[in-house]
Amino acid sequence: MSSTLIKNIGALYSGDIAHPVLDADSILITDGKIAGTGKNLAAPAEADVIDAGGTTVLPGLLDSHCHVVLGEWTPRQTALGWIGNYVKVGVTGLVSAGETHIPGKPRDAAGQKAMATLSFKTYGNVRPAGMKVYAGAFILHEDTTEADFKELAELGITHTGEIGLGSANRVHNAKPLIGLAHKYGIKVLCHSGSTYLFGSAVMDPDTVIGLNPDVVCHITYADLTPEVIERFFAGTDSHIEFCRTQIPNIKNTVEVVEKARERGELHRLILGNDAPSGLGVFPLGIWEMICLVSGTAKMEPAQAVACATGNTASAIGLEDVGTIEPGKCADLVICDAPVGAPQDTAGDSIAAGTIPGVSTVIIDGKIMHRGASVNTAPPKREAVCVKA
Repeated sequence: MSSTLIKNIGALYSGDIAHPVLDADSILITDGKIAGTGKNLAAPAEADVIDAGGTTVLPGLLDSHCHVVLGEWTPRQTALGWIGNYVKVGVTGLVSAGETHIPGKPRDAAGQKAMATLSFKTYGNVRPAGMKVYAGAFILHEDTTEADFKELAELGITHTGEIGLGSANRVHNAKPLIGLAHKYGIKVLCHSGSTYLFGSAVMDPDTVIGLNPDVVCHITYADLTPEVIERFFAGTDSHIEFCRTQIPNIKNTVEVVEKARERGELHRLILGNDAPSGLGVFPLGIWEMICLVSGTAKMEPAQAVACATGNTASAIGLEDVGTIEPGKCADLVICDAPVGAPQDTAGDSIAAGTIPGVSTVIIDGKIMHRGASVNTAPPKREAVCVKA
């Protein structure tokens, strides 16, 4: 049995938006899982000890919208090796919104099922830089059958790609497939707005609301009216996603957060990158979104972090990540205000719209990265391994 104690935590963010800050200064990790949290916990014999030095600890960040293909290869950007940079900044889980960027993308259910199966199994065998990639996001086509969903569920696939990337993209041909997906416990994502990139369909508000998917993707890049925002909240049960590559409309971002706050539904908000897209890859994209909804839309920092952790886990049906509680995977980020910033803590930094400096990234209880990387600012204070 292996154990690690993280002590002297200044602020512990839970990832649970209903109770975003834990009254604790220690985390005990056993065999890669969180065994408990509390104050002044004692380290078991032979345990490794990490002194957080009064800094902030939060769950590993989850990117709710990523178009992975195979390994760290993204054909749309002809890029390799990009996932490791996400891990270094504290993103520990990537949620596929459809393995759609491969050349010669299959355009029928059989081909898409084969692609989803291949992607899911390869990421199950190899985790680039330790990243947890939630792949196998099957894209809905008109010839999809119940047997397809049954087979995907038996593999362990949790969700579909976004509706709008395949031929089943209207209420009459996609709504019955959503029912079949839900029958087998598979969550459904849905594109919204214009085509954005070649190969996606226009998904207007009436269609999205008529489909009532589990996740409405990247709603804030279109010029949404307050009336449409209200309809998305009142007319669906969906989680509402902000994406880094569609944030030019800051007004809509603020309006969506304010509407969620007014309705007591901040738990419906999740954050993604929509990368690798036509605009590139963004290792700090999730941090940017956290700082946007906190610094600009005035969400409490720990709640903003929950939008990129526990809320996303709930939206996709990921049961062992996203929050800091006993039994969950010990996927953790230790961070602080960046060097040179006027703020003293990571929370103050987030509230000011400034990305914190990342000190340590832990996945399944193992340190995957320590110290500032080329994509992060150095933190004012760093966690230190005091016993190993």
